[in-house]
Amino acid sequence: MKKMILFAAAAIMAFGASAQMSLVKDLSKKVGTGNPQAYAEVLQAIEPALMNPESAKDVLTWYTAGKAAFGLYDTMFGAKSLGQPVDENMMNEILSAAYEFYQTALPLDSVVEVDKNGAPKLNKDGSKKIKTKYSKDIIGALTAHMGDIANAGNVYLQQASEITDEAKAAEAWASAAAAYGNYVDIARAPFAIANGVAPADSVLGQVRFFQAYAQYQAKDFADAYENFTKARKMGYADDNIVGFQTSSLANMVQTMLDKNEFDKAKSFIENALSSDPDNAVLHDIMGFTMELKDGVDAALPFYRKAAEVDPNYANAFFDVGRCLYLQAQKIIDENPNATNKELVPKIKPIYDEAIPFLQKAINLNTEGDNKAKNVLDDILYKFEVMGVK
Repeated sequence: MKKMILFAAAAIMAFGASAQMSLVKDLSKKVGTGNPQAYAEVLQAIEPALMNPESAKDVLTWYTAGKAAFGLYDTMFGAKSLGQPVDENMMNEILSAAYEFYQTALPLDSVVEVDKNGAPKLNKDGSKKIKTKYSKDIIGALTAHMGDIANAGNVYLQQASEITDEAKAAEAWASAAAAYGNYVDIARAPFAIANGVAPADSVLGQVRFFQAYAQYQAKDFADAYENFTKARKMGYADDNIVGFQTSSLANMVQTMLDKNEFDKAKSFIENALSSDPDNAVLHDIMGFTMELKDGVDAALPFYRKAAEVDPNYANAFFDVGRCLYLQAQKIIDENPNATNKELVPKIKPIYDEAIPFLQKAINLNTEGDNKAKNVLDDILYKFEVMGVK
């Protein structure tokens, strides 16, 4: 669970469950007064009950904390709307905590109905009748604050892009991702759909993109890849999303390769390709993985496929040319005593195939990278030495 402590509080005292619940009931009455000062006091005082194993199982604990947090947020929001100075970061932290309190409360809000004698009422199948006590208020608050939660993500995103300290920026990116994730979780919840407040997939796709983008910047590549994928499935196709999604995967695969987890990397890329077969970069990444695992012969088909899928992808053409060059070099290395006359028939067809790939890689590369040119120059030099015209 994320950090939910918003105020400096005293050390948690070892109260028993009954004492904690007595405290919660008193705080529940206090939060019901609607006094802004009471909201802050309740949030500080309820901390031990949130940590106690028994009182933490009771919906009233989390409902009271959530009501206090939303109340304090609304108070600060109102002050901000009137032009009064507020700590916007604290306001958003309180909003995030309020969301978590209420999300924790929802599944706990199941009360057994009883008759006048205190015995549980039963359904026709013999199971106990269950009713909810706080869910209506919880759902109302969550749906009413959806826009605020998304806006908190926007604030964190803007802050993260302006922070120069890497650690602090990473924290802001993570906060942005969490806020966007909270928004989508509410928007996709059955209660949002049932109440007609669920946004269209086009909106959710954009929010998922922002969530993934924040995770990408925080170097949380696994979650970024997952959410870029979700955004694309919702129809989002802007902001170079394919590039970000593929880069996230590439970073994940590199981590696997660094651990020599070749089969795991291969399986992961295959799964990605099953839903995105025309992604040249994925084919190229598969080629790189296979090259490390089994050598250039195993990699070459994947590099060829990358070049076939995207005729403008310079890396693929370079990798095909490079692998062909290495195949020829292997023949030379394995025949140290062979004469040029003996070598030419074996290596010239391979070089002849490599040359157009390298030439195209050079033509496509607008960044001045000389790798393909260096390989091509070496082939032409060998041709000159061997007397090949």
